[in-house]
Amino acid sequence: MMTIWNYLKQNKVLAAILGVTLLGIVLYANTLNNQMFWDDNDFILNNQYVHNWKNIPQYFSENLIAGVGLVSDYWRPVLLMVFSVEYHLWGEHVFGYHLVNMLFHIANAILLFFLLQGLFQKPKLSLLTTLFFLIHPLQTEAVTYVNSLGDSLSVFFILLGLNNYLFSRQSNSTNSYWWSLVCFPLALMSKETAIVFPMLIALVEFFHNNTLSFKVRLKNAWRFVWPFLAIAVFYVLLRATILNFKNTFNLYNEANVFTSSVLNRIFTFFKILTTYVGLLFYPHNLHMERSMPMATSLFTTGVWQGALLFVAILSAVVAFWKKHPIISFGLLWFLIGLSPTSNIAVPINGLLYEHWLYLPMIGFWMAIFWFIFHPVMDMAKNLAIRRLVWVLACLIIAILGLFFSYQTMARNVEWRDPIIFYNQTLQYAPDSYRVINNLGMAYADSGDNEKAKEMYLRAIALDDSVAVAYHNLGNTYRELEQEYLAIENFKTAIKKDPGFVYSYNALIQLYLDEENYDAVAVWLEQLNEQYPSQQLEDYIKAIKGRLK
Repeated sequence: MMTIWNYLKQNKVLAAILGVTLLGIVLYANTLNNQMFWDDNDFILNNQYVHNWKNIPQYFSENLIAGVGLVSDYWRPVLLMVFSVEYHLWGEHVFGYHLVNMLFHIANAILLFFLLQGLFQKPKLSLLTTLFFLIHPLQTEAVTYVNSLGDSLSVFFILLGLNNYLFSRQSNSTNSYWWSLVCFPLALMSKETAIVFPMLIALVEFFHNNTLSFKVRLKNAWRFVWPFLAIAVFYVLLRATILNFKNTFNLYNEANVFTSSVLNRIFTFFKILTTYVGLLFYPHNLHMERSMPMATSLFTTGVWQGALLFVAILSAVVAFWKKHPIISFGLLWFLIGLSPTSNIAVPINGLLYEHWLYLPMIGFWMAIFWFIFHPVMDMAKNLAIRRLVWVLACLIIAILGLFFSYQTMARNVEWRDPIIFYNQTLQYAPDSYRVINNLGMAYADSGDNEKAKEMYLRAIALDDSVAVAYHNLGNTYRELEQEYLAIENFKTAIKKDPGFVYSYNALIQLYLDEENYDAVAVWLEQLNEQYPSQQLEDYIKAIKGRLK
């Protein structure tokens, strides 16, 4: 009888899939009981649209966090649908959300293996690239953070679509081509960065058959890719008009030195590029809320180095195009994957995030591995030297793999709960108003009101123009039964932001508890000035009637 081991030896694809799946489970098993926090609250836990399937039509007509009464630039109805299914399956139990994130990441690794194997028929390259995509600690920001499912979900549809497209071209399957077209809008409605899908389709078209001339491949690319481009144009038109909730093409929502100068954004991208490449090789000090000064000159430290790196990448694409097309494919994938978050076309209110490398790193590692085992090996003419280079390369890759795996599991622990996470982040971003305020809320949720008060006061000291920390400080004083200080801070929050509805509600409730109906009427009238409604007017009349 054939043993399982012998069966797997004869079925190497199945063995690779099983190995990738088991490794993914081992790496991310320690996330399954991590808490949910930060944007998980607005995206899922407090999002009323997610909680009720009657709101599904709103997923397609409103912004991502409309269900908590907020406005964002994001439109991700497919992501909301997945969140809604999850919420109806396990409510606020964290295990299920983390399990889904882990399974999508593993599924992406498997789809990636099939895509690379189908394209190049290089099992070792396909498996190595897949493994480094799976284990790299930069991926934790996209996998361990629940609401970042948008990254892996959109990449799932991208890789599924690319696999269908490749199969359609290799087998003349019309159905598979149509399925690849269907995957594109699904990816776009999971996350906006999927806009690169047509470029990746073109890339697959160019490299799946290197025997054809450049002119023929260019002609085929246009023939098969234009429907994807049409979908992309239609999507951009929608986001510019009826789905433009805030400012689709400028997430800063203002004109400044960065948003008004494409050149400054290019300089800044060059600076960021060196950071990204450094993190891919040596991922250390990983954290959210990374900050970097915007660059305004080519000669700023880091900018000219990044410009040289960018030129070197493009030069390598050209140099290896014929002899080592896999390197060209990988480097182009890397640049295409980075393009939507480069800030060049659309200014994003963030310069760099680790999870923005979720898709680009595929091409990076593919190019690196092929470069090591072919151009580098080719330079060693002596057989003994070739063997030595081979052993050293395998040893370095193995050490990197173990280091990356350890870093991933360690980083998962830093996402364990909000207090651990925010304190870790503050080591690298000590002046982040958002992190300090969120840490205060985490302490408040744990019942440590004194620590919460300390954090809110620290946030206010950093920026006293923002209403949020004053409101949260008011909540803390209310918990400490210091109502007069709570009232003072709620009023300050409203002064800072006259439309901050949460402080109106808290203030009105405090006055109701005190049966101070005169004050209730005053603040209700102010709230009605900001958000006029018949319901509020009726309530004001009822309160004034009670006063009479």
